[in-house]
Amino acid sequence: MTHTSRLSQDKILELFKQDGLLSQQIKGFEARLVQQKMTANVIQAYNENKIALIEAGTGTGKSMAYLIPALIAAACNKERTVISTNTITLQEQLVSKDIPVLVKALSLNVKAALVKGMNNYACIRKIEEAQSELRLLPDQEAQELEKIVAWKASTKDGSRSKLSFVPSHATWERVGAESDTCTRNDCPYYQECFFFQARRQANDAQILVVNHHLLFADLSLRAETNNYDTPAILPFYQNVILDEAHHIEDVATEYFATRVTRMEMTRTLNRLSSEKQNKVTGKLPLLKDKIHTVFKNAPPTQLSKVLSSLNMDLPAMRRKIQDYIQEAFLSLTLFAEAAASSPNEESNQGDVKLRLLEHHQRHTDWPGEVIPRTQQLADELLRYSQSLSGIEASLKGVDHDSFQEQTKGIRFEIQALAMRLDSMARFLKEFISVPTTKQQVRWLETQKLRFFTNIHLVEAKLDISQALVDFLFSKFPTVVLCSATLTTNKSFDFIRERLGLTPKLLPHKGITENIYESPFNYPQQAMLVVPTDLPNPSQEGYTEAAIEKIWECIQASRGNAFVLFTSYTMLKQCYDRLVVRLTENRYHAFKQGDEHRNILLHKFKTTNYSVLFGTDSFWEGVDVVGEALRCVIIVKLPFKVPTEPIIQARTEALIAQGKDPFLDYSIPTAIVKFKQGFGRLIRNKKDRGCIVCLDTRLITKNYGKMFLNSLPACRQLFAEGPAVKDQMAEFYRMTYHLVAK
Repeated sequence: MTHTSRLSQDKILELFKQDGLLSQQIKGFEARLVQQKMTANVIQAYNENKIALIEAGTGTGKSMAYLIPALIAAACNKERTVISTNTITLQEQLVSKDIPVLVKALSLNVKAALVKGMNNYACIRKIEEAQSELRLLPDQEAQELEKIVAWKASTKDGSRSKLSFVPSHATWERVGAESDTCTRNDCPYYQECFFFQARRQANDAQILVVNHHLLFADLSLRAETNNYDTPAILPFYQNVILDEAHHIEDVATEYFATRVTRMEMTRTLNRLSSEKQNKVTGKLPLLKDKIHTVFKNAPPTQLSKVLSSLNMDLPAMRRKIQDYIQEAFLSLTLFAEAAASSPNEESNQGDVKLRLLEHHQRHTDWPGEVIPRTQQLADELLRYSQSLSGIEASLKGVDHDSFQEQTKGIRFEIQALAMRLDSMARFLKEFISVPTTKQQVRWLETQKLRFFTNIHLVEAKLDISQALVDFLFSKFPTVVLCSATLTTNKSFDFIRERLGLTPKLLPHKGITENIYESPFNYPQQAMLVVPTDLPNPSQEGYTEAAIEKIWECIQASRGNAFVLFTSYTMLKQCYDRLVVRLTENRYHAFKQGDEHRNILLHKFKTTNYSVLFGTDSFWEGVDVVGEALRCVIIVKLPFKVPTEPIIQARTEALIAQGKDPFLDYSIPTAIVKFKQGFGRLIRNKKDRGCIVCLDTRLITKNYGKMFLNSLPACRQLFAEGPAVKDQMAEFYRMTYHLVAK
């Protein structure tokens, strides 16, 4: 695939000048040299069929820098570009704000569409079928379903995000669209289907905005079918722009992993048939009711075997499977808990993750308990799935048009669910008996819930670089990867190695690299503070000392602070110790996990003198502008937990290659995360504040220089005792002019 004609770099860059079209058409537009340079990089990638790696600091205006070439390529060359991001926030900003503004300013006839995965949409057929079960559902599910039925009549796009409430997983599973239960053209609601209406709109759009997971789903299907010229999950496209590209390895690893959980298996079984509050629900009872309704309670004799199976055989098998699920997953849970050296630090419930190694499978409990119980479950699941296939074979032979029409959707869904159980059973068999290769890692992961322990069985690829090369980088003429955090120590070497962007894997592909610093005045707006009198995080007394230092910093900034942790356990310890003190001094304390993330963030933004204690999800993708956030406290350097199964396996793989896993993997990944946490503070040219790191390794270890060298240049304060609080207070006093009206 090659481009139709070259984009004119000179003409496009004219738009960005101080007196150019963008400043005339867009209120508040500022000409920025770094934005123009980035735009030139993107144009070069389009014109010369290249891969562009771009790190653009906060305030660069990177969205506009890649959108304008993409929009002009769409208008002039009729080329479609997929823009993939990690967060829905950025996707919605691009589609509802940035793209419409630019299309209007440039007078372009270009359409853009936000493309969501199928499960984001309600299925009209499933809603209709669910209404038949309404009287049999538990009260909460029945109430939620009634709301969804009413909403269906008024909604325009049928998207879950447009519901006025958050439905339970069970309710949405009952009505949400799914690829394997969708009958597509055979569905009586195909023309009015919310999902396919959205796909038709996407077919008319030249800019498709998606998330990374949906992009990988499309790329995977294209790879399976060797199809890069016609529609797959997404319409045909020529160019790919990956924003928030620092997430690519993790998302790809998660996408290409295989995972089976006790909860997922139970839910799939319950969708076929379930007993709740003395009510029997599910697709199999619904099918039985349809048979009696269509044939007016006098079904033909050829259905007697089917009805006998629905009434007796399948319920008996289901009860047996439920017992086997209990036994098999209990044996796996006990094995994991006994074999794991320590609880998962990230959990506050003592959950464990156990990487499965050869010596685990030689332990007497593995062949003595785990294998026979898991094998028993897998065999019974396969029998159940085969029985369901046998029922379908019998029903296909029923010569009755009305019956075939009225049961088509239900039967299709039953077969899809049966196939899921079949796949789970086959994965269970492989998981317990087939050895892993050097390119794989397997682990058991327990998750303590209210009434039982869920357990995950996971198999993942260690290295996804070759897959990314095969599926993505070698297949499209232009690929742009950008983020505010792609480099470590001013180098792209780490991200290139992890993603396969190397001469060895892409010998004939041109790759450009560019770093653009933020245009914000960090030396004036920000101060990095490291208290030097704290113990090392691994030493006794660190948590106590950190708690006191957090309190001092909150006093200095007068609240409006994020406190970012790498472990929920420590977050809870610090919050519990500080919440009374904060409240007594009229600060408002919010803790991740108490409410939905978006609700917490809204409360934080709108409540003065507030403090938010957060872990992973608050390190990035959170945009708090102005005085609502004037202090970010990073409690520890964000090194990945070394006992995490996939981290452990990657460490061993690097050692086998003769590399230093700490230097070549642990430090670079921690730097990227640290930069994300640092970047929460300064979001515009009037923001000001202190970033406090309570981890003295930043200044006592040699690798600390790599962290510091990766940050924007700003004031630095390395001090002990009262000097920290005093100097922070002085900084806030001296910078008040930035926000003063």
